[in-house]
Amino acid sequence: MPQVVWLGQSGCLLPMFIIFNLFFGRLFIHSTAIWLGIEGLLILIFILQMHFFLRKIGSQINRPQGRSEIIDVEGKVVEERDKLK
Repeated sequence: MPQVVWLGQSGCLLPMFIIFNLFFGRLFIHSTAIWLGIEGLLILIFILQMHFFLRKIGSQINRPQGRSEIIDVEGKVVEERDKLK
């Protein structure tokens, strides 16, 4: 479970933690400074995660296509059905 929360797969969990802490964190954490600190830390982690995610997508989009990645396939109509059987 820690891999899901802290490594790139927390697309839905991290915003859920932020919203849960915003609405219900004050009930469990009695110190306002700690509560707001945790909220700020969660938001910072979310911003950094989105930054790295967008950089990863951008690097894949801007990658130049080399000649080695091109596959040329030529289709031909085969008229002789007897040779195929």
